[in-house]
Amino acid sequence: MIDELSQEKKQEVVEQTAKYIALANKIGQTSYPMIPIQFDLKGHTVGMYKKLRQQKVIRYNSLIFSKYFKENLRDTVPHEVAHYIVDMQFGRKKIRPHGVEWKELMALFGANASRTACYNLTGIPKRRYSTIQYQCECQTHQLGIRCHNKVIQRRTDYYCRQCGDLLKAV
Repeated sequence: MIDELSQEKKQEVVEQTAKYIALANKIGQTSYPMIPIQFDLKGHTVGMYKKLRQQKVIRYNSLIFSKYFKENLRDTVPHEVAHYIVDMQFGRKKIRPHGVEWKELMALFGANASRTACYNLTGIPKRRYSTIQYQCECQTHQLGIRCHNKVIQRRTDYYCRQCGDLLKAV
């Protein structure tokens, strides 16, 4: 079993994040502030820049960072900071998440502009999603909780791709 990231290592990740934000500010002659850092990601996602309304946050997966600390300090931290800086500069609706602007900033950081990491995640628990059984005339289907909620709220209906029948919760 993999242990959570220690407080010392978490502090190192926060400092590295601040370093890349400062570097981006120097490069772009801007003064974007440090944003909150959370170590609450679960499953097989290593890092995430998230913007909800006006709240911005960078989230990291403590277990994966613990297993591959040096690699994530080198790759994931600049990756997520680049998302944050590009969002501040251009807004997220105007550009692609891993588009030209993001790749250019990653190059200026001297970081790998890969969109995904290839780690052996044995020992890292996968995130489990709830599914609900639905039935049509020809088979049983598993709908995820989001799709199920849309059906419950009467925002949409789902139909079988084989027989065309309306799916109904079992």
